[in-house]
Amino acid sequence: MLVSMSDKELKRLSVLQEICDQRITQSQAAQLLHISERQIRRLLQKYKAQGPAALAHAGRGQTSNCKLPEELRLKCLNIVSDQLHGFGPTLAHEKLTTVHGFDLQWKPCVAG
Repeated sequence: MLVSMSDKELKRLSVLQEICDQRITQSQAAQLLHISERQIRRLLQKYKAQGPAALAHAGRGQTSNCKLPEELRLKCLNIVSDQLHGFGPTLAHEKLTTVHGFDLQWKPCVAG
């Protein structure tokens, strides 16, 4: 299984592997990663149980809870490209809400 990881996650992986190979202690690893020893133990436990994929961010590849419906997004993009060509994002948003009646107000996301 191919897992994409950030530089920070790759550094964590290499440090945890050094702990497993007994080249450094958990205390040294905590100092290297600027996290607590308890966090190191938690990451190490997760790494041993699930492998490198456990260190990748769990939300990677999932859609946002705040994402607008695709149909609404396409309607807005069509109007912007046809009628509002050259408008900046702020003015285009204003025209879409006032002239065209779209409800594009920011709403807090509900995690679920």
